[in-house]
Amino acid sequence: MATPSSAVTASDPWEMALIHRVIRRGFEQARDHVVAAGAESRAAAVAEYIDFQLDGLHAHHSSEDELLWPLLLDRADLSATVIHRMEQQHVGVHEAVETARGEMAAWQAAPTVAAAESLAAALETISTRLAEHLAEEERDVVPLIAVHITQAEWDHLGKVAFSKFKPHQRFTALGELLETARPDEAARMLAGLPAPVRVVWRLIGRRRYQRFVASVRGT
Repeated sequence: MATPSSAVTASDPWEMALIHRVIRRGFEQARDHVVAAGAESRAAAVAEYIDFQLDGLHAHHSSEDELLWPLLLDRADLSATVIHRMEQQHVGVHEAVETARGEMAAWQAAPTVAAAESLAAALETISTRLAEHLAEEERDVVPLIAVHITQAEWDHLGKVAFSKFKPHQRFTALGELLETARPDEAARMLAGLPAPVRVVWRLIGRRRYQRFVASVRGT
């Protein structure tokens, strides 16, 4: 049964814009790392960074597929065309992701210039498809979320998406968010984390993230 809009307390999906900036930045950097001088000597670290970006995109999109689109289709009048377009764009991005995974495996096995160029092209395809999708989602879907999704539902979606990261990727996820965020966004995000998580990040997580990024960049 559809839930009337009047029964839903409006949410504040402010994180969506930040997450999208993280995704855009991540794939741009992944492409640059692959073709950077000396990338073949740190192929394992670069591949781990690319794997994180691919897994993060899957976590974000699959959580929307599972939790967000069904609620919006049920509650938001006249949203079906928009939501089905989002679903089809997810399919196109997923196809590009699978191609990139194959190219990444080939590059890891033999990190030649040609393999690097093929992988960089596959990552560029993802970025191109995301450019359209993320812009339309911010324009057409975020306003629907604010009206038709409760804050509890929105917070739950974020927790589900984060839980899909492998344990060793979670410091990277937080580090990428904080490195991309404006100071006010970083403060707001940290304030929403449980105190023990903030302590672990400050004492352990930040340094692990910085060491990982340094290994990817060769610095």
